[in-house]
Amino acid sequence: MISLEISPAGRKNHLGKKSGIMNPRNQLILFAKILLSGIILAYLFYSIPVKEIINSILSTNLYFFAVGILSAVPINYLSAFETQYLTGIQGIKLSVTEILKIHLATSFYGLFLPGILSAGAVKWYKFSKFGKKSSAAAVVVINRLLEVLMVVFVGILFFFPALLSSGNHSILMVLTAVLIFMILFYLLLLSSGGLKFILKIVFMIPLNKRFRELLNKFAGALLQFRNLCLKDHFKIIGLLFLYHSLGIFSFYCFAKSLDITLSIWVIGWIRSAMSIAIMLPLSFAGFGIREGTLVLLFSRYGIKAEASMALSFLFFSKNLITSLLGGIFELKDFILSKKSSKEGMLNPIREN
Repeated sequence: MISLEISPAGRKNHLGKKSGIMNPRNQLILFAKILLSGIILAYLFYSIPVKEIINSILSTNLYFFAVGILSAVPINYLSAFETQYLTGIQGIKLSVTEILKIHLATSFYGLFLPGILSAGAVKWYKFSKFGKKSSAAAVVVINRLLEVLMVVFVGILFFFPALLSSGNHSILMVLTAVLIFMILFYLLLLSSGGLKFILKIVFMIPLNKRFRELLNKFAGALLQFRNLCLKDHFKIIGLLFLYHSLGIFSFYCFAKSLDITLSIWVIGWIRSAMSIAIMLPLSFAGFGIREGTLVLLFSRYGIKAEASMALSFLFFSKNLITSLLGGIFELKDFILSKKSSKEGMLNPIREN
């Protein structure tokens, strides 16, 4: 909900102090995250010889690595298609290509900004240029909720074989309960009565008048998603499922490139667990949490720690390439806007 607090004045400097992203409190949080990432990585590099990690990376099968990298293209396009359904219902008219550029730019800023909420604020800012601020906030929130829901669903789906073979039905019941709760919360959020109930609870907290007005506008925008028919919901969920399935395939290719010969079911639930761990606002850009999660989970299957660390770096390399591509688009737009402004200043002189 941070994105709702960004004032119109902050749009001139949406990555600075006016946006609230880098105020003293957030600077302290950022420092704590960097410190935690540094501590975890220092421990991992102390425990695992760097030379062995480098050797694992150098032994990468380039064919499987290339397939894993190239899969980023359809993955990002599927994400853009899914988001287009959400922006369309809010009256935000954007092409798939424009949404793709926004996603890539958000990934770029996500390399530097302190946490997933700040990256969401960037996405909100860019969407709000094409529609209402409350509508843009609704798109960002629902998109994030659907992302979390699908990551959990895919994780449970791929974890089924391992749970059934081990006979550990208690964990299966807990994970299923979590999934059912998230589905019910999603349905509650999109129903008029349910949303009013949630707002009633929220408004019990002392809030200033301005924030209450923003929250009401946001709730009104959120209810626009009720206009999605059942077919649209299935399309959105289907695109998300295909998006994450391709993500698992990409992760599986990276694992194969390092000669990690585990089944795609195991790779699938570990990738989901890693994604959930990275979503938690505990570290900087997922560093440390991503590596520690993979080392811990893969060790259960006898995979050496250096191979897990190498896999983490290969996975990050795909994200880094995607983010840098977003940075290139941002630089191009910046240059074009500067050029357009300069030409606008020169035209009146020429006319005179």
